[in-house]
Amino acid sequence: MARARLEVSLPEDVWVGQVTRSHPDATLSVLSVLPTDRGGVALVALRDDDAPEVVRDIDAAEGVEEVELQRAAEDVREAIIRVETTDPRLLLPLSDSRLPVEYPVEITEGTARLTVAGARDRLSAFATALETMGMDYVVEYVHDAIDAEDLLTDGQRDLLGAAIRAGYYDTPRETTLTELADRQGIAKSTASERLHRAEGTVIKRFAEDALDIDPERSPLTQ
Repeated sequence: MARARLEVSLPEDVWVGQVTRSHPDATLSVLSVLPTDRGGVALVALRDDDAPEVVRDIDAAEGVEEVELQRAAEDVREAIIRVETTDPRLLLPLSDSRLPVEYPVEITEGTARLTVAGARDRLSAFATALETMGMDYVVEYVHDAIDAEDLLTDGQRDLLGAAIRAGYYDTPRETTLTELADRQGIAKSTASERLHRAEGTVIKRFAEDALDIDPERSPLTQ
């Protein structure tokens, strides 16, 4: 399974694209979506200097059946709304490819930023569906899911665990590399190299997942 982060440019005639392009400072965060026979219902968090005006424009947009205010902040810069629409354009390629999406999905200036997860063939089908519907997209990253058991070798995992338990990464350190190597029954040079490789693997994996840094970015369709 792979996890992909994309920026999708919404068509000019989609209501959420129109509204966010008309209000470039507005951010719409889609918190959840429920498909319906007529389209879809979405719970949306809205942030803008004049949130009530944005809500009025959403309510007046073509393809929007109903807007219901769930909660508004006192400073009128934030609101949570329920939007019922007959044009959930972005839902269609997701539905066709059967890809789950991670919420929230943020939309600003006509661009939706979303994260999806699934098999590579489903990601490819999603990309094809976007292209068929005339939606341009940019892939920020694609990460293959890796089982934690496969991330490190047995030796690396044992040594890293021992180092953590012994306080090697505490400040100040509770043990030295020499002491750690002695406890594990290995040479100091072996401990140093093994620990360095383990640290590098863990740090790179953390950077990919938490910081969106991927040293080897993969196209969505590969």
